[in-house]
Amino acid sequence: METLFFISSNNSKFQEAQQIASSDLTLIQEDVELIEIKSLNQEKVLLSKARQAFEKLKKPVIVDDTAIYFEQYKDFPGTFTKFLFKAIGFEGVEKLLENKNRSAFFKTMICYKDANIEKVFSGIWKGKIIEEVSKKFNPDWQYNSIFVPEDCDNVLSEIPLEERARKSHRRKAFNELLNWVKGGKK
Repeated sequence: METLFFISSNNSKFQEAQQIASSDLTLIQEDVELIEIKSLNQEKVLLSKARQAFEKLKKPVIVDDTAIYFEQYKDFPGTFTKFLFKAIGFEGVEKLLENKNRSAFFKTMICYKDANIEKVFSGIWKGKIIEEVSKKFNPDWQYNSIFVPEDCDNVLSEIPLEERARKSHRRKAFNELLNWVKGGKK
């Protein structure tokens, strides 16, 4: 079984990734300080982080960049997901979407990087932003308290990790990665 370094300080993200990949990959979490470039292009941000992580560790890494997009706005908040929430919180998000299209989607992009290969995989989970904030809150994933996937009745924060890990945006991106690894990285 291949061992890869999963670059993230987000323990919740690592737990979900580990749940998804457990039978195919051994993941080791590494919290590596990275400079996140400012760009609306999620892939560009991801590649920059993967290159920095590989340079620091000199070992095969995977980097996960996840963003939420409000369909009412072009490419937003996207790469500014975390910053937007820190700046305006749930109240501000509600004001942004008040009387507007509440459709949204999470997009996870994962980059595998080693000395010779740089490969990107992605997954999307569509849904909508609801008005009422769930009482179940995870500070690692603020938007999970207001996002209801299109194939679910509850917000993500109320869905058990095992169930989320079976159909999430991260699962879809990891499925692509795992198929690629099983196929001999071709």
